[in-house]
Amino acid sequence: MAEQITTLDEFEAEFKKGIGTTLRTRPPREASLDNIRRFGDGVGDYNPLWRDEAYAAKSRFGMITAPPIFIYGASLGIAAAINGDIDPRRLSSANFPMNYAGGEIEFRRPIWLGDRISTVEEVGPVIRKESSRIGPFCICSGIISYYNQRKELVATKNTLMARYHNLGSDRQMEYDRETKTRAVSDSPDPLVWERQRRGADTPYWEDVAEGDEIPMLEKGVYTVTELFLFTHGVVGTGRSTRGALEAEDSKDLGGGGRFDAEHARKRRNMPGQFDWGPQRVCWLSQIVTDWMGDDGTLKKMVSQVRHPNVVGDVNTVYGNVAKKYIQGDEHLVELDVRNQNQSGLPTAMSRVTVALPSRG
Repeated sequence: MAEQITTLDEFEAEFKKGIGTTLRTRPPREASLDNIRRFGDGVGDYNPLWRDEAYAAKSRFGMITAPPIFIYGASLGIAAAINGDIDPRRLSSANFPMNYAGGEIEFRRPIWLGDRISTVEEVGPVIRKESSRIGPFCICSGIISYYNQRKELVATKNTLMARYHNLGSDRQMEYDRETKTRAVSDSPDPLVWERQRRGADTPYWEDVAEGDEIPMLEKGVYTVTELFLFTHGVVGTGRSTRGALEAEDSKDLGGGGRFDAEHARKRRNMPGQFDWGPQRVCWLSQIVTDWMGDDGTLKKMVSQVRHPNVVGDVNTVYGNVAKKYIQGDEHLVELDVRNQNQSGLPTAMSRVTVALPSRG
């Protein structure tokens, strides 16, 4: 039995030993039409640009491409930031739960239909912080590079994960869940089908003004179905061994324990079944790709995931134009986007950079 790490000081010291270590990569994920559509099912994005072959054939790409954030379907890119180079048997959620905290993504080139995306993960730095809600914690980072089968760099990502002492089986993270807004407490399914996108109606850089609001993205009530679709459409369908179940004191570690309400409360200090943080980052990406249309290019996302999102919460994504400028031959726009729950609490946010066509 591997010796358990039980103090945050020890965890931080052990994590630092692995900084710079490159981890073994998982098998490549193909951007097949089926996988791209499954990804869209998982994040609730039915943009025809990456689902409808006839529609995509008329676009500037001339064929199906995957949404830029499909990199999450190849790998969430969290392994290096979760454990570093520490033997995972030495870490238990009974001592140290972890939560996705966000990170920075740079998108380098399109993901074409049939591309096979692989990753290289490197353990990054760790810093200590303090929170009034969870006490002292560590922000651990991982540096991920995504490549296609031609060895071309598709995207880079700096992942941040929070590790903290378990608050105890009778304590859960506190955040505002009281209904204070008119958020649409609707089923996510019809919202996906009824979503309006800009599509081929190109927004030009000259027509965008700082301060402009962009159309909100209603995600409705977060359901177990939404959790299931993301888990199996994006993350994967791996099963748990008996040893893993026993180690985590759970009968169902689906979604990393997210489907087990008791495990979520006792081991992850959540009020109930809860989402994957990257799912909300995908929503933050979607509101932007819906707005920028078929001719815009997603360049960069700097995201933070600050509060939980549990089954029963109502989510709406908002955004506005924060800045526009020219850099080299690119006409760039930066948008501030945020996911809010039914109380109006921003639970995740991102500064997103896009390149738009210019009339000039």
